[in-house]
Amino acid sequence: MAEAWMVRGWMTPEENRRGLTYVAAHARVDRSPRLRKYKSIILSDGYVDDDHLRWVVDAKVGEIEAWAKQIKEDSDAN
Repeated sequence: MAEAWMVRGWMTPEENRRGLTYVAAHARVDRSPRLRKYKSIILSDGYVDDDHLRWVVDAKVGEIEAWAKQIKEDSDAN
């Protein structure tokens, strides 16, 4: 499905903020060896909303890593 900004040809300020946060979150995960191995969890569609993206940008690496490890362990247990 096309994003609204693609149809209009421009982004609202909110869409622009979300886009910048999305880029920043991906960049942070890609730069961190500790987070990179959990990228599919950290940036999965089930978790990626504005609050989650801001958390990925701002939280301590250890906090994000612990969360992702727990998600992986829970997933592996099922």
